[in-house]
Amino acid sequence: MTIKLYEQDAYLQTFTATVLSCEQTKKGFAVVLDQTTFFPEGGGQPADLGTLAQAAVTDVQIQDGVITHTVEVPLAVGDTVKGDLDWNTRFARMQNHTGEHLVSGLIHALYGYDNVGFHLNDSLVTLDVSGTLTESDIHAVEIAANRAVYENRAIFATYPTAEEIGSIEYRSKLDLTEGVRLITIDGYDVCACCAPHVRQTGEVGLVKLLDAIPYKGGTRISMLCGLPAFLDYRMLHESNRAMMRLLSAPREQVASFVQRDHDTVTALRAEIKALSEELASARLEIVQTAKAVCGFTKDASFDALRTFAEQHTQDGKLCAMFSDAGDGTMSYFLYVPEGGDIRDTVKAMNAAFSGKGGGKPHYAQGKLTATKEQLAAFFEN
Repeated sequence: MTIKLYEQDAYLQTFTATVLSCEQTKKGFAVVLDQTTFFPEGGGQPADLGTLAQAAVTDVQIQDGVITHTVEVPLAVGDTVKGDLDWNTRFARMQNHTGEHLVSGLIHALYGYDNVGFHLNDSLVTLDVSGTLTESDIHAVEIAANRAVYENRAIFATYPTAEEIGSIEYRSKLDLTEGVRLITIDGYDVCACCAPHVRQTGEVGLVKLLDAIPYKGGTRISMLCGLPAFLDYRMLHESNRAMMRLLSAPREQVASFVQRDHDTVTALRAEIKALSEELASARLEIVQTAKAVCGFTKDASFDALRTFAEQHTQDGKLCAMFSDAGDGTMSYFLYVPEGGDIRDTVKAMNAAFSGKGGGKPHYAQGKLTATKEQLAAFFEN
């Protein structure tokens, strides 16, 4: 059984330990120590990183109380080795995990919903709650969580006995009766958890709820805390400054300026489309064959080709419209009134001209490589 130093002192960054075993695996060397400050993967949180005897620790797992460290080189059994924790990564995870407890506890207290899912990585924290939260609910939780940060409340771990646990109200995804470790945020939350946490809520630094979406009948919240939240804010701030410069917009009016330009671009695109279709129609050259009406133009959309096909259909004849893309390829739209079937024709045309596309029995669209003369001859024959 490995002594869990990270439970005794979450701020312990270096330690010494005795190597109890070392076995080669596909991923490296699995090392068991008599004690460790490396938190193993579990409860939605990834394993700590760092070094053992200056060898990189790439993974840490726990099974039946035994913690296994995966390292790049073998360590001699019986040796005393020094472990160094990647502290910046650990502390950011502590900030995020404590912030998640704060948010989940507030949601439970304010709305009665349970945390039914949690995942933490180095770019995002997600938590799933068992009920629906509105946008105003999310804002209220975010403000309350940051207020708790400013209050700098104490955070501590306790290990109640099996007899004591029955009289304590706490949050837990599992029905635990023994070996329970409770993380208490003074005045805000009590939750069963095995992970390292900060000592005071003030160390969380900042709680930012990034998004909330419906998920499996409840709500999935994306969030960040502490330094990761600050770095996310800095990225958004720089992006906003760039848009301010591009739009000559005041800081607080960037969204309205973007909406203004979006509406203008949408209107211009509609006008360009209408003019392009008008030009394509003016360029349209109709070629009559015995069994088909063929049309040739340039730079027409599939919608425009479909319109041309419907306009020029004659007495149940197949109507084939083509648009030259200017690079040796042609877009096509083939149409015959309901009841007709052009699938064999489309198949033969695609085979003849390296085409790709299809549709339904009475229409099809796609692209191929051919000249106007080749296509006219194909339909003539």
